[in-house]
Amino acid sequence: MNPGTTIPVGGYTYTDMVASYGFGQQRRLSGLLTYQAGQFYNGTINAVSFSTGRFAIRSNWSLEPTLTVNHVNLPAGTFTNAVLVARTDYGFSPRRFISALMQYSSSTHVLSSNFRFRWEYRPGSEMFVVYTDERDTLKPGYPDLRNRAFTVKVTRLLRF
Repeated sequence: MNPGTTIPVGGYTYTDMVASYGFGQQRRLSGLLTYQAGQFYNGTINAVSFSTGRFAIRSNWSLEPTLTVNHVNLPAGTFTNAVLVARTDYGFSPRRFISALMQYSSSTHVLSSNFRFRWEYRPGSEMFVVYTDERDTLKPGYPDLRNRAFTVKVTRLLRF
């Protein structure tokens, strides 16, 4: 939603049309291209997206892009919001991998990132190391830090 746009409380009826085309999973680049047009609260929405995309860089390394662009026309205002998401996974082995997720929203001007390492050090027992941050891209210079977390989680399967 666009900051500053208010939607009145109440019931809403939606009618919309969605058309999709899927690129085959057997291909090096796969995904779902979608177009949506219809009602959105007491206005209209036109949306285009490419989702569930996957680009196989190597057999153990992939990139998963997602792009959604929504054009919304409401009595309170008109806005366009784009959300870009990129995820990558690299598998060192079936029991160790690293992944990264980056997301940007044009309406909030926030760039979020999440980096995760997973290691299954024995069957059913895992260790995760995760770094997450969120940055405001409207600030001059390097984007202003809004939130940051570093987490380590270790699980151990106990058999009785």
